[in-house]
Amino acid sequence: MRPIALLCALPVLAILAACDQSPPPPPPEAPAAPAPAAPANPAAGLEGATPLFGSWAADLTQCGNFAVEISATRFLGAENQCDITELADNGDGSFTAGLSCTSQGESASERIRMTPVFAPTGEGVTLDYLDRGGEPVTLLRCR
Repeated sequence: MRPIALLCALPVLAILAACDQSPPPPPPEAPAAPAPAAPANPAAGLEGATPLFGSWAADLTQCGNFAVEISATRFLGAENQCDITELADNGDGSFTAGLSCTSQGESASERIRMTPVFAPTGEGVTLDYLDRGGEPVTLLRCR
């Protein structure tokens, strides 16, 4: 009787053995694609440059037509569009920006020193185009 008991037990042992097997490990996941890089912000970490950002004009009556727009990444004029490629704190209250510009289909790079001005008549910014020479220009904040 022993062989018969063994034969009856074999299917049960086979089923138990099959249940005892652990499932195969899941396939490895594909590495996540890197997130696209955010555009560089030349003014990152230069909170002192904040007074430079805004809309400016030589004469407040020109604010609607000939304003200069300055942000952390752009310097826009009536006839030119510039990307600010770098912005450095000069340690004296002024900042020097590296500009990559296009104007009338031409490209150029230049540097500009920007100094915030605070006066009883309002806020301003003095622009000194370092690669052009000439006198600095003071603009007033448009309201």
